[in-house]
Amino acid sequence: MSYSCKVERKKLKNRISRIAGQVNSLKTKIGDESVDFEDDPYEIIRQLTAVKGAINGMITSYVEHYAKGHLIGKIQKAEPNEAEAQIDNLLEIIKVFGK
Repeated sequence: MSYSCKVERKKLKNRISRIAGQVNSLKTKIGDESVDFEDDPYEIIRQLTAVKGAINGMITSYVEHYAKGHLIGKIQKAEPNEAEAQIDNLLEIIKVFGK
């Protein structure tokens, strides 16, 4: 595993830990019967939006790392049909992410 992969893996682990913290905070808040959502009905939506943004950022970062760090090399070494299949796989992932 290259140095950049180790760095990227550490970044991903840190990001997922922060996201888990956000989700756990939401779980606690929603489970707390003393919290009245009427006081600020949009707080949960704001927090869910922050989690969604963090996940989207993590996906973008991972796809960028994979494309620049791995996919280019795979395509350069591949036969034309295999290179096209690799690109098709990446495009499919991007389509699913965009939904």
